[in-house]
Amino acid sequence: MHLDHIGVASADVEADLDRYRRLFGAVPYKVEDVASEGVRTWFLDAGGTKIELLEATTPDSAIARHIEKRGPGLHHLAFAVDSADEMFARVRNEGLRTLNDAPKLGADGKQIFFLHPKDAGGVLTEFCSPDPGAPRVPTSDGTRPEAD
Repeated sequence: MHLDHIGVASADVEADLDRYRRLFGAVPYKVEDVASEGVRTWFLDAGGTKIELLEATTPDSAIARHIEKRGPGLHHLAFAVDSADEMFARVRNEGLRTLNDAPKLGADGKQIFFLHPKDAGGVLTEFCSPDPGAPRVPTSDGTRPEAD
């Protein structure tokens, strides 16, 4: 297990992208819409650490509610595991609460689930693993798809 990425809720993705570019020289290497979650994800490499900017695409999405309640900023820490299904069973057997009834398909073609923050020291914690059956989403060449 290792840290896979840091999720950051963004209320102004243009300003956040500019900030990460200026601070780390980081530009998006992948942009992906996850329609089922009402979110657009912007993946950046900040010196070997993946940052996932999360932009709400619907007003009732979890990210929109998070920003409304807590404001923009740190949203979650995500840990890569060999099998989300096995980790899910393990945390449930330990009596820990999850926000999902089972792992589900998330961004980057991964199976994901979240621990309840109250069972993780107040930190929303995601576990993710590759989903061999997931469709592969092409990555960008480091430029914003809609920018010229």
